[in-house]
Amino acid sequence: MTSSNMYSIIRFGSLCGLALVIGFYTSHLALGSTTDNFTTGEIVGYSVMFISSLAIIMGIKDYKQKRSPAPLGFMGALGVGLGISLIAAHIFILYNWFYLVFINPTFTSSYIRYSEQKIISSGLEPTVIEQQLSELADYADLVGNNFTPSMMMFATVFVIGLLFSIVSAIALRTPRK
Repeated sequence: MTSSNMYSIIRFGSLCGLALVIGFYTSHLALGSTTDNFTTGEIVGYSVMFISSLAIIMGIKDYKQKRSPAPLGFMGALGVGLGISLIAAHIFILYNWFYLVFINPTFTSSYIRYSEQKIISSGLEPTVIEQQLSELADYADLVGNNFTPSMMMFATVFVIGLLFSIVSAIALRTPRK
């Protein structure tokens, strides 16, 4: 891996991770932590993830320009994109853990109660409600610590980054002659 490759990965991975942290923290400040804003928070959160993933496209494009006139193949572009995604996901997992421990330690339990109320008021048949509440109880046991929700957010950021990386690698590769 060349130094320009690593520079692009570190620079744009950090940019993507920083955009995630700023976006999520700003969302927390603007929306607060009341259950009334959980749905809006989810929409804003996924929007922040998608918008910050634009750094993957910029990073691959930056790397391609630095290696010009040498061609950029699919695998090279994909490697840069995945590197950016991994750095961003690691930054975000640290923020997420910090958020759950210090900024909003009651988030997980509040979210479980919110989900419980959504299921109860869904108007579904009582057997379906019972089944969903049982599944939610299993989920609550799984996310009872701060590691699991943080890993879920890591995976979410990485998968979105993977999709951006694949599409960008296809679009930005240099066609073979």
